[in-house]
Amino acid sequence: MKPPRVWIVWMALAVCAVLVLGAMTWLTRGVLASERERGTAERERTAAEARADLEERTRLALWRMDALGAAIMLRENRYPANPRDIPAGSPFFTSNNPEVLLRFEIRKGGEPTSPELAAIHATTAGNAKVLAERKERLQLLRTLLATNPLPGDEWTQLDRAAQEGQVSWEAVPKDALREQEFNTLERNKKAGNELRQEDAYQTRSNTSERAQRGKAVAQTMDIANAPPRQLIDVPAEKSQAAVADSGASAPGAPAPVLWRESLLPAVADVAQLRGVWVAGELFLLRRVIWNIPPPQNGAIPTDQARSGKQSFVQGVWLDSRVLRAQLLREVTDLLPQACLAAADGRAADDPLAMVSFPFRLERNEMVVAARTPVKTPFGAPLWVAWSAVALAVLTSSLLVRGVMRLSERRASFVSAVTHELRTPLTTFRLYSDMLESGAVKVENRGDYLRVLSREADRLSHLVENVLAFSRIERGNARSNIRIATTGHLLEQTRERLEARLATAGLSLDMDSSSTLRVRVDTAAVEHILFNLIDNAAKYAATSEPPVVDIRVHGAGRNVEIIVSDHGPGIPPSERGRIFQAFHKSAREAAESQPGVGLGLALSRRLAKAQGGELVCAGSGNGACFILRLPAA
Repeated sequence: MKPPRVWIVWMALAVCAVLVLGAMTWLTRGVLASERERGTAERERTAAEARADLEERTRLALWRMDALGAAIMLRENRYPANPRDIPAGSPFFTSNNPEVLLRFEIRKGGEPTSPELAAIHATTAGNAKVLAERKERLQLLRTLLATNPLPGDEWTQLDRAAQEGQVSWEAVPKDALREQEFNTLERNKKAGNELRQEDAYQTRSNTSERAQRGKAVAQTMDIANAPPRQLIDVPAEKSQAAVADSGASAPGAPAPVLWRESLLPAVADVAQLRGVWVAGELFLLRRVIWNIPPPQNGAIPTDQARSGKQSFVQGVWLDSRVLRAQLLREVTDLLPQACLAAADGRAADDPLAMVSFPFRLERNEMVVAARTPVKTPFGAPLWVAWSAVALAVLTSSLLVRGVMRLSERRASFVSAVTHELRTPLTTFRLYSDMLESGAVKVENRGDYLRVLSREADRLSHLVENVLAFSRIERGNARSNIRIATTGHLLEQTRERLEARLATAGLSLDMDSSSTLRVRVDTAAVEHILFNLIDNAAKYAATSEPPVVDIRVHGAGRNVEIIVSDHGPGIPPSERGRIFQAFHKSAREAAESQPGVGLGLALSRRLAKAQGGELVCAGSGNGACFILRLPAA
């Protein structure tokens, strides 16, 4: 093919490849952009699902902790306002509550005292250790309040804290109808999963759940207002010793009685215990107002007696660490890394704050959107499409290259064959005309006839090579494999080989005494050897010495037949090219020895067809070809 046409073909192929690759790139970018958007949406959806799940687990955890907290609050609020009215053997004092450090009370202008001391003292002597422990805690409480940097005495601090606890409780919402109605309306508009992934929905749900927890705790606390159960009298002789250790010996105050019925009818106002933080410690505090009876026997009334009222603050000192552990055990399966932090009265609107106790839930759990690679149904088709496009471009390039090479080989073959046919045909025409016209003397006719015979052999050999190569290319070649000795194989071709070399003035030196056995197609081997001898006759006609050697020796599983001459040899750069079919152009065929460049290509294919190989080996002088055949 002419160079301009070659460039046109390659340019057309390049333009098509660019268009196809450009379209694929545009399509891929669009698909990947869509997948990135889908991946981002998927990550956002996953994160929203995780946030919704975390919020739901948080709400359930708060419900569990507030349920336990409400039970503790209910138990403590069931204590009568006058603890001295409780029999010494009552479960109120003998039960073991690890979260309770001390139950105490303080009247206005006084210091903290503990009715538990009198009750424990009045029981069996086995509680001496518990009594000593309570006394030590009472002293620690007095020291704690005395060293508290807040202004005011112990009474003022605890009274203010009790009021703050009540205010904080009243600030807790206990009506969630608005949020529930709004969420119900939204649920009717959207699907459940879509709605629960919205942050606004979760916020309203948290607010609603907190209000419902507040309402539930308030209803639980109302149970504490039920009348106390009937108390059991205790012997009067134990009361005096109990009073001595109670710490409640204010001057002029009536001695508390342990064995009477409840004095609750004398209580003017009793609030409920509320959790507050004082000096870094957790307390349950409430205010109690007593009715003071008028003085008798002409005694001078005090200010409280004149008003008819006496104010107390009753409380429970709690071990916050034990209480935290109890509450967190309820939610280990929901929030394994959670902890509880102290919360003040400003946490009334905090959805993570408990209602029963002033704790705030710290979840210690992060919601992170998972970064997953793009694995979508389009990923595999994209790779397949790109692979198919790349394979198509590569295949098209190879196909165009093969077609162009085939076109070049066809042109070279036509040119070479035309040149090879022109010379003998010209000789045939010229000599036949001369013989027909009688222009050739009788004694010279033999020389003319030998020339014609030689040219006929030349044409016959050319046609035989072309036909054999055509059969191999089409796959129609048939092999007749049999076992033969190399000596016999060479000997039967000696006459033909010597005759061809004689035309070039060369002789044959062949070792035909070898007895090595091979499995070959004898006709194919004879064809290969004749092509090698024919090349030697063409290119080594003027060699010195004018001899072509054929030697045989074993090489493992193969038998090697070596054909060498003493001609100019073959350059290393040409040793691969000479085995290509039709490697001669018309110019090379005209300027070199006769031939179309088909003999060596045909010989190598014939050798491979029977399991052998033909190679061109380097030698110090002349050309050397090695034909390897499988040994029998």
